[in-house]
Amino acid sequence: MWRSRAILQEPEQAIQRALWKAVGYTDDDLKRPLIGIANTWSELSPGHVHLKSIADAVKAGVWQAGGTPFEWNDFAQCPTITAGRYGIKYDTPTRDIVCASVEACVELHSLDGIVMISSCDKNVPAHLLAAARLDIPCIIVPGGPMLLGKYHGKGIATNELDIAAWKAQLKMEEVPYEELVEMENYVCPGPGACALLGTANTMQCLSEAVGMSLPGSATAPAVSAKRLWIAKESGKRIVDLVRKGITSSRIMTKEALENMIRVLHAIGGSSNAVLHILAIARELGMDDQINIDLIDKLGKETPCILAVRPNGPYSMSDFDEAGGVPGVMSRLANKLHLDVLTVTGKTLRENLQNVQIRNDEIIRPLSRPVFEEGLAVLRGNLATSAIVRPTVVPKNMLIFEGPAAVFNSQEDALRALANREIKPGTAIVVRYEGPRGGPGISETFKVLGFLCALNLETSCAFITDGKISGFARGLGVCQVCPEAAVGGPIAIVQDGDIIEIDIPRRKINLKISESEIKKRLSEWKPIKPKVRKGFLTIYARLAEPADKGGGLPTKL
Repeated sequence: MWRSRAILQEPEQAIQRALWKAVGYTDDDLKRPLIGIANTWSELSPGHVHLKSIADAVKAGVWQAGGTPFEWNDFAQCPTITAGRYGIKYDTPTRDIVCASVEACVELHSLDGIVMISSCDKNVPAHLLAAARLDIPCIIVPGGPMLLGKYHGKGIATNELDIAAWKAQLKMEEVPYEELVEMENYVCPGPGACALLGTANTMQCLSEAVGMSLPGSATAPAVSAKRLWIAKESGKRIVDLVRKGITSSRIMTKEALENMIRVLHAIGGSSNAVLHILAIARELGMDDQINIDLIDKLGKETPCILAVRPNGPYSMSDFDEAGGVPGVMSRLANKLHLDVLTVTGKTLRENLQNVQIRNDEIIRPLSRPVFEEGLAVLRGNLATSAIVRPTVVPKNMLIFEGPAAVFNSQEDALRALANREIKPGTAIVVRYEGPRGGPGISETFKVLGFLCALNLETSCAFITDGKISGFARGLGVCQVCPEAAVGGPIAIVQDGDIIEIDIPRRKINLKISESEIKKRLSEWKPIKPKVRKGFLTIYARLAEPADKGGGLPTKL
């Protein structure tokens, strides 16, 4: 028996029944499984503007299967660098806001199951966090990727517009302003998450890989009929999950999260996904097993086999046509836990039985990967852990050594780049942008964008305790732990110090003596908080480190 049926029939629930009847629901409706539809529709970004129609299809499926749907909306965001006084600092905290909103709504209304509809960087992980926290029947319906833009007969994605815009901002002669405006009109041809393997599409793929979304749901284009078919089927499936009592904890197991990590490495996904996987594991109480060490171990064992931008020339719609996430997982079958349960009600083994791969250049065989390994975790005297995405690093930069140019904020680094103060061969260090320093772990990929615009990406490295978007190309080392705000070694780096990065050997070191490191650490004093009021101050005081997910603590 689902929980709302027992509760709603009690005499003291008369006022709740009356309130729902005032919305238009009938007595018969309230005797069915009550299904929440948590939708992140908004008019603020193309990743979410089409989600009304997806929610309608989900609700149709719920009604057809004998449930009663209740929809509500949370706000959604695309990370906009220039937004507001603190801009991108709010990006990661929205994950916790959306998760808490879903938690509160489900618990307030004693809903039996929930379908969560999301597209972008923080909304998809927010919904996975909510599923982990609530442990009721749940399904994630991704909004799907945008089609690739076309400009002068060639495909163009949003990261390429970014580079062009930064070149224009830096007054580089290659991009006249009129050309930039023309590109704007073609780069985003319609709704969906940006047509490359940034964080948004990475997380949609991982929601499918962990078993919380229907097969094929991550890559079907946002504007396709297939997207609506998946939504309707998800509405039907949630009612069945409620009736069978299949909650999220039966799907989001340790083995399923290991599959999720394998797929992250195999697709060469965004480094931001590491932050979200660790937060989900912490929410599930599995952080002693699903941790940074495991991510590093599986990265060494799992090659990147997906040639989708920025790891290769293809788009997300090409990936969908080639076989999507099921195609990648079928390639990895011998490395995966195949008997895990999924929201189909079947095991992963059953889901993969009839999978076809239609293009070996997009989804490569393991014997011919795009890159021999997945994401890498670097360690040394500069960090107990730091993340790098080797598939977007120029080959000549896999091993690097150079003098540091140190900045206590992203804005200071960008000013130095704009003023042409950064010389080739420099290690740019941007600190106090982590979970507490940002606060909220700032998105810093604009630094790498400026390096690309200035043609410095093949000579300069970038190291930060902030995070780096999946759009970025170049040697970017992020999520450095411990962060500067808590006195990590990154806080005591000085201009001119030599920094060594060796991705094949997983090393990142500050080449000064141990005695000098100890001396500097003993003399270190924290800087003044960057934000003095509002929601972000909670992160300045309480945020967990990046290697624990970078969010707010949710357990006593």
